[in-house]
Amino acid sequence: MSDKQVVKVNPQEQELGSITVSKEVVAIIAAQETIKTKGVVGITSGYRSNSTNTLPRKDLAKGVEVWMKTGEAAITVPIITDYEVGIFKVAEEVQRKVKDAVCSMTGLEVLKVNVNVQGVKFKEETKKPRKEKEKKQKETEK
Repeated sequence: MSDKQVVKVNPQEQELGSITVSKEVVAIIAAQETIKTKGVVGITSGYRSNSTNTLPRKDLAKGVEVWMKTGEAAITVPIITDYEVGIFKVAEEVQRKVKDAVCSMTGLEVLKVNVNVQGVKFKEETKKPRKEKEKKQKETEK
């Protein structure tokens, strides 16, 4: 299957040509909408690496998988959620936001948005690295 798919071909406006959207563009839209959702800590690299490490902001779309047919798309987003926010609510919100954004921005019909929750971050986990960094800084200053 090609990386670019025809979105719409309107027979009345055929002289204008067709519109194609790449999988990468769909993945970027999905990643941006996902990361903006309250309760999402990050996007992982998915099942390919079996890692629950979050991807850096510039590589978020690399974790998103997109399958496309003419005018249609299916999307899978692997996420890590915040423990204090309901996992199910977060996943549902990601599905809704991704579907709405991809539909409105590309004109593709989004058949489904699969959300794979691959990890949960606890409050202590986010504070520990900061404390460890502060300790290391104090040690290097001595």
